[in-house]
Amino acid sequence: MNNVSELHNQAMKLSQRAMVARHNGEQARANALSHEAFEYESQAAALIPDENASEPTRSVIYCSAASLAYECKEWKAAKELIKKALSGYPSERIYQALTQLSHQVDFESYLQTQPVKLQDTELHLFLQGKAVTSGAVIYDEFIKRLTSLKVLIEKTTQRLLGIDYQKTGARQNDNPFIAALSLSNTDKNNFSMTLKLVATSENPSTQDIAPVIDEMLIGINLINDFKEIDLKERIKTPGYYQNFLALTHDIAPEGDQIQFVGLSSSKKIVGLTRLSAEIELDFNDKSFAVTRKPIKIEGVLNYADSIKPKLVGLITQDSGNYKIVVEEGLDDYVKFYFGRWVTVQGDFDGNFIYLKDLQTMRSQRLTANPAF
Repeated sequence: MNNVSELHNQAMKLSQRAMVARHNGEQARANALSHEAFEYESQAAALIPDENASEPTRSVIYCSAASLAYECKEWKAAKELIKKALSGYPSERIYQALTQLSHQVDFESYLQTQPVKLQDTELHLFLQGKAVTSGAVIYDEFIKRLTSLKVLIEKTTQRLLGIDYQKTGARQNDNPFIAALSLSNTDKNNFSMTLKLVATSENPSTQDIAPVIDEMLIGINLINDFKEIDLKERIKTPGYYQNFLALTHDIAPEGDQIQFVGLSSSKKIVGLTRLSAEIELDFNDKSFAVTRKPIKIEGVLNYADSIKPKLVGLITQDSGNYKIVVEEGLDDYVKFYFGRWVTVQGDFDGNFIYLKDLQTMRSQRLTANPAF
């Protein structure tokens, strides 16, 4: 068998059989079939000339072979196949898929090299992107994600304890854990740290942290897979659902400074590749009495309205004042941005902006323009 098409077809048949075996709980058989599929697809890729005329077949086959190598935990082979695929002429779609796969391979191969295994009370954070260099990371990019991660743990704990959603933060003794940080082994291409949750002396055994971490990673993975409907079924309280969505939005990569976010526990691994701009904040009320138009505006968040606590103020460079409606669940998300220059996207009804996205500005050039 030396034809590219024949080799590829055989690889796909074996891969499908591996999926069935895995679904049936036959892990050893699934692994063997996946390795066999990987060998066939690698042979098919090697037969394709490295020239523009070979595209898009060449990059597609190489991407498939790299994915199978990743599935088999053949990290070195996966990296080499990705490198060869990128050396050709992949389409933008395949390029993005290869880039995401490369980050995922880096993350999981990195985890395999760590001498100390995570405990049930620990959560590992892994970052890659332009903001990371020589094992260090730009502070704002790190602290935004760390803050959101910490609040997400607190809110998940409260939700699992059956506590009503609290807009003003946790009540005393509601959170039985405090967070301790430790840096992990890093290289020039990534930054990583471990978050250890420690029970407080006031409330040492209210909630086991392992189910909290598992629940949080399951939810983040659902968002990464564009399964907000499944997440809403899992988190039925609107405030907690909106809060989970908004905080994951802030943890997610934005595609430039941070291109990949990896999260792992003693039981689960989640590679967050979905961009924050793709995670749209959700609202319960879709029937607008007043017509709303999309708006994109830049300014500084400077106050919370004391009379109407759902409102947050925004002042633009030309001293324009806007009021932003902060729906239930978005309060923790918005807090991080107070006093910062931000870009706000939402729907504007002539009086209020209904928030859909919020990003820290990287430029001091301020404008206010409708996004249509």
